[in-house]
Amino acid sequence: MAELHFIRPYWLLSLLPAVLIWYGLWKQSDSQAAMRSVIDPHLLEHLIVRQQNNTQIRPVHVLLLAWVLMALALSGPSWKQEPSPFTDDTAGLVVALKVSGTMNATDVQPSRLERAKYKLKDILEQREGASTGLVVYSGSAHIVMPLTRDSRIINAMIEDLSPELMPVEGDALLEALDISHYLFERSGVGGSILVLADSVDPSQIDRLSEMQHELPVQFLSLRPASSPIDKGMQRAASVLDADIEKLTVDQEDVMSVTDRARSEFASIKGLDSESQWQDAGYYLLPLIALCVLMWSRRGWVIR
Repeated sequence: MAELHFIRPYWLLSLLPAVLIWYGLWKQSDSQAAMRSVIDPHLLEHLIVRQQNNTQIRPVHVLLLAWVLMALALSGPSWKQEPSPFTDDTAGLVVALKVSGTMNATDVQPSRLERAKYKLKDILEQREGASTGLVVYSGSAHIVMPLTRDSRIINAMIEDLSPELMPVEGDALLEALDISHYLFERSGVGGSILVLADSVDPSQIDRLSEMQHELPVQFLSLRPASSPIDKGMQRAASVLDADIEKLTVDQEDVMSVTDRARSEFASIKGLDSESQWQDAGYYLLPLIALCVLMWSRRGWVIR
């Protein structure tokens, strides 16, 4: 409860007129007030005929209680944060897959490129229902699929990808990142970029530092886990403030990149914003309804 606060605290100001109105109605409903001014209190006690079913719960008291509950409900009491629906449902991921001649190396079985396809399928399975896009690059970069929630389309299109289909051999990582950002701008959603590659050409490093984009980037290295990460990739990751995940034989690398994509996007969206606090005012509605129902009782009239 240390996190207790009010999302719309200005509604609490409505408690001030509530107290004034309650006090005025309570004074008016006190039938003994006029007699106290002319009869001594010790005599008045013996002159009053009390009803057997007399109750201290009066309509004016219930009115005050209902008013207080409604003011609290409208002020939005909250003490717990909830994940943003926008983060869970529409956080996109664009995968930039390197499809160059070096990706045919068989130091990773069956090859670096084929292993990249397997990993991409696992990533799509983990992100079922989330927006994912695919960009391939070698000496030039090309859109294979814009951001889509239908992972079956991407799974079908990656089967035939090979270096022979690429018009130019090389490493156009910067162009691939620019196209990835373009896909996010066109779709109107936010997210992050995952680069599946075995290396980064040193010629790309200086140009990467000139990028004006702010979307998070991470790398999945497609070299054997026992071999060192490519120095060019290390430098690129340093320039982009990106993480590098090493290839694993199980799904540990897949889980890491998908979890990181989700957490990085959540941090950029800012889960500490007011709209992400869970509004607990709805829990007061049953009590408010109970107070309102009291007015259906015969004789419950505020005079």
